[in-house]
Amino acid sequence: MTDRQCAYCGSSGPLTREHLWPSSLHRRLVEANKASKGLFWLRRANAEIEGEAKLRDVCQECNNGVLSQLDAYICELFDLYFIHIHQRHATVRFEYDYHRLKRWLLKMSFNSARMHGSRDLFVYPDLAPYIRGQSLSVGRSVQLYIQLSYPGKIPREHLADPELVGAPIIWEPQDNRVGLVAFSVEGVGRKVLRAVHLRSFSFFLAFFDPKGKSAVVRDFSKTFLEQMSAMVLLSASRTYVDLVCDGADAWQSFYGSRENSFVS
Repeated sequence: MTDRQCAYCGSSGPLTREHLWPSSLHRRLVEANKASKGLFWLRRANAEIEGEAKLRDVCQECNNGVLSQLDAYICELFDLYFIHIHQRHATVRFEYDYHRLKRWLLKMSFNSARMHGSRDLFVYPDLAPYIRGQSLSVGRSVQLYIQLSYPGKIPREHLADPELVGAPIIWEPQDNRVGLVAFSVEGVGRKVLRAVHLRSFSFFLAFFDPKGKSAVVRDFSKTFLEQMSAMVLLSASRTYVDLVCDGADAWQSFYGSRENSFVS
């Protein structure tokens, strides 16, 4: 027994290891990239590691139950959609279950925030009932956006980096990543969002005060959609969306994340 509590349900029972990235999803990524092994970029170490980062603060019931079910759903989406690398201006119809998708993205973001002690860690405990599927209303304070990234050319000056020896000139969005993104509006300020990248697909989570004014949410969404290329707001009332792959240059997005800078 342990005095520590499960991060998701608060129980004090025996705690198990929770992978930062589901092993079933990571295995699919390695196979899709035709790689011999998988590497993980760990921000707190500022380096790539071979052994997958894990957390030990999730009870067996949550880990093997509802969280495992969410992982299974995202693996279904990987096999249908995320496995493909899309070229710029391609169109894609993406069918989704809004709540299962958003709950998994929040789970990934919560895992990452705990792993790194991130600045947004405080928002997730109140969202745990939604992640576990116990309360849909709790999740209403989070908006979910989607954008497709396209292969980008690596600038000549970056190719001189020793770490990029042998890298292709065209960088494809082949990685799964999770991190923070800062969206700045001149004269208004900066809002920090969560971004989860699954190869060509990039998802953005925007958090709001559950007791705040709806006008604040509408104003942010309007500005975000206007300033972010080919960005789409997902809705619980729909089961599919038509996307255009014209959002972010994959190299700029990847390089910005490794440089520990926010790119939007």
